[in-house]
Amino acid sequence: MTLGVLPRLAHMLRDGSVGAQQVAVAAIYKISISPDMKCLVGDHGCMPLLVRLLEAKSSGAQEVAAQATATLMSCPANARDVKKDEKGVPNLVQLLDPSPGDTAKKYAISRPLSLSVRKRCKKLMSAHGAIGYLKKLSEMDVAGTKNLLEKLECGKFRNLFSRK
Repeated sequence: MTLGVLPRLAHMLRDGSVGAQQVAVAAIYKISISPDMKCLVGDHGCMPLLVRLLEAKSSGAQEVAAQATATLMSCPANARDVKKDEKGVPNLVQLLDPSPGDTAKKYAISRPLSLSVRKRCKKLMSAHGAIGYLKKLSEMDVAGTKNLLEKLECGKFRNLFSRK
């Protein structure tokens, strides 16, 4: 039953209005309960579309996209899709911005933490300002920020000592 719905939801994400996209993302989030379903959603090409929706002007659309992205990235193939997308890591880093009224950040910490294992992702996150955002978020005691901050800064110290 849900297999017939996924192509329609992907079409709504690709070509729909912002409101339709928000509804499609909410539906994708609701049906992505099992690991198999999360991978199926990714197989239908939804991950790049969700990454693009993280740039939406509407905070509601951003929030549901962040929530769905965080959930769907537990599937390794979906996480790879986000890493391959040129805007994937930068958009996740932008969610870390501690500006008031931004509620999407509560979904944003766990996914960069899982991406921080890769050296290339650490460099991308640092280049897009993740360390500054994380320092502010750790002052606000947002869960998970200190761990991610340590992972990103640890690589910087190793590189500093290995250079001569």
